[in-house]
Amino acid sequence: MEKLHIAVCDDDTTARDMIAGSLKGVFAQHGVDAELEVYGSADALGADLSSKVFDLLLLDIDMPGTDGITFAERLRAERNNIEIIYISNREDRVFDSLRSMPRGFIRKSRFLQDTAEIVDLYLKNRAAQSRAPKLVLHTQNGMESVQLDQLVYVEGVGKYQDLVVKDSIKPIQVRRSMQELENELTSYGFLRVHKGYLVNYRFIRRIDEADLLLSTGQSLPIARRKLGEIKERFLTLMQSENNMLF
Repeated sequence: MEKLHIAVCDDDTTARDMIAGSLKGVFAQHGVDAELEVYGSADALGADLSSKVFDLLLLDIDMPGTDGITFAERLRAERNNIEIIYISNREDRVFDSLRSMPRGFIRKSRFLQDTAEIVDLYLKNRAAQSRAPKLVLHTQNGMESVQLDQLVYVEGVGKYQDLVVKDSIKPIQVRRSMQELENELTSYGFLRVHKGYLVNYRFIRRIDEADLLLSTGQSLPIARRKLGEIKERFLTLMQSENNMLF
């Protein structure tokens, strides 16, 4: 049986115990043993993240001290890509929560229905990631394969393209045109944000007027004339590929 380590953070004792109990039952229905730990504040959870590893965080938004969204954004600023789901009555803050790239948003007003749906979606995405497609490349060092969910972006460097892979020290350089790679990777969720950059939308944390911020901490330029198109395509990918549930 698959095991997951999950943290539930909510300052309401009754709510977090109910959430934890319900989650354990829903995961069990999918054949998953969910080990849950509960926290009354984001600060308490943050203190434990230095010594504990969680697969998933469920965060309330309104909490004394550090609120859930601020806490999540702090994690992203530290390049922590842990999966996050918000669980809150603050449906008015759904769009604020997007900046931290959550997996979804469970409404307390529809707790049972949303929980069943979001757990199913989370597990399907988790399974899909384990079967992520690969890109096979001819490089100066021979044949190499890159798992596409780990490919952050492609940067044009003259006649070559540098493929920047998550957690890799050096990019992989290939002698292929940017257009060829765009044609091959667009269907996997890559966006041509600039003539010299092709970006995996899964790593986009924020889109500004002149550039975008990646969850890896890097900033890349955007072609301003394509800003509206890029934003629209990004939101479409987030929804159509079932990466979020609101």
